[in-house]
Amino acid sequence: LERYRIWNQPVSRTGPSDSRTPEQRRPWPAYGNFQMVDGSANSNYHALSAKLTQRFSRGLTYLVGYTWSKSIDSGSAIRNNTGDNQWPADSYNLHRERALSQFHEGRRFVASLLYELPLGAGKPFANWRGVADKVLGGWQMGSILTFADGTPQHVGGIGDTNQTTLYEGNRPNATGISPFPEQQTVDRFWNLAAFDTTSPSLTYLFGTTGRNVLFKPGLRQWDFSIVKNTSIREGHSLQFRFEAFNFSNHPNWNTPSVDPTTASTFGRITTARTMREMQFGLKYMF
Repeated sequence: LERYRIWNQPVSRTGPSDSRTPEQRRPWPAYGNFQMVDGSANSNYHALSAKLTQRFSRGLTYLVGYTWSKSIDSGSAIRNNTGDNQWPADSYNLHRERALSQFHEGRRFVASLLYELPLGAGKPFANWRGVADKVLGGWQMGSILTFADGTPQHVGGIGDTNQTTLYEGNRPNATGISPFPEQQTVDRFWNLAAFDTTSPSLTYLFGTTGRNVLFKPGLRQWDFSIVKNTSIREGHSLQFRFEAFNFSNHPNWNTPSVDPTTASTFGRITTARTMREMQFGLKYMF
């Protein structure tokens, strides 16, 4: 797969006493970085998926799908892909980029259904015609229920501490502590203690934190709709619609701050996705 990489990137310093400049550590000192797109990335995907459906029968139809999967690659896109590193930390060692794909979604459950209420003329209940049918008949209810895990997220860069002219900055060192606290809250969704941004080794080595080691908040959403179809006369009908997105008004959080150099904001959630939205519609069909 195609990915960005840098040729002629300065190699790492041999130690804290190595005083060579970035230009002196380039394979071709007279030139700067060569930005390349080449076929050096690879990926694999494994999944278990299940689906349950019912064709429209007795007023009910539904589709339920579940996917349990894992997607791994060494580069998810050659264009800006929110939540991922666009450039490798070390273009001479692409193996360290192998991690969960930016779009990896471990578990995803979606259920959609449409139910035609058994009321009105020709239905099991309130089988009346005339005005009663105009009021009670023609109602449909629909729902879409979505549960999904959050996608991976990289840890923010800490600047060009090892002087290798990396565009996105060096990464911190991993401390071995889990980046996920036992009780995740909006003020502490990730654990800063998992990352070391001040180690002296970061001045001459690449940080040991891998790519995409964090997970964004997941999605929990219920969309709901009510539709009323009313026949006016032959070939003419009126449709009323009420639709609500995120009907339960459940907060689905946006990505917390990823900057590990600012302890006061790292892992803190400050915004949410769209809350409940409602809309009404009226359509005359002829």
